[in-house]
Amino acid sequence: MTNMPKERRAGPGYLWPVAIIMIAGAVAGAFAGYSDGLAETGGQPLPTWAGPVAALILALAGMALYIRLNREAWAGWSPRKRLYWVTMVASMSLGAGVALTLQVAQGPGDLASNAPLTPATAIIVSAIWVVGMSVASLFYFRAVDDHERHAYYLGSVAGFHAFVIACPVWWVAARASLAPPVDAMALFVLTLAVNLIVYLWFKYR
Repeated sequence: MTNMPKERRAGPGYLWPVAIIMIAGAVAGAFAGYSDGLAETGGQPLPTWAGPVAALILALAGMALYIRLNREAWAGWSPRKRLYWVTMVASMSLGAGVALTLQVAQGPGDLASNAPLTPATAIIVSAIWVVGMSVASLFYFRAVDDHERHAYYLGSVAGFHAFVIACPVWWVAARASLAPPVDAMALFVLTLAVNLIVYLWFKYR
């Protein structure tokens, strides 16, 4: 019996959205570097919003083109699968919106810094995050199957343990001057990283 090669199923390339986001991030970084160079040479730096806005426009244009080129493939998706990917894109857009708001509000520098913010910025960002994450989570759990839900639960448990182990140790070490003060965003990133790694492992293994 002849082994026939498996026919590859046509569909959208899932790496393209990742590439679009990475390119947009590189554009934002290029704007920031150029602006810093202008400031160092005595020139007028670019507005703080220029880089993030340019990156956002590029990302939106790239995603619009990506969607247009793959609209026929998506037409055959089930409503559940479409809901899943709409939720994923909306969640990424939510994160980008929060990052853009923070970058414009605080000016150039580390996005995860503890630089002061105005009360209005803090309220806006908090409202976007709370409402957006709540709605996205609701639709996400309506769209996923049992396998992905199980992977998500395991990732969440791993992230929780990463936090409850690291946070008290860091807190005690900081009080003894053995470590810098506890950084909430560092713990946030650690929790998300562990969550994501475990989730991806159990989803795709």
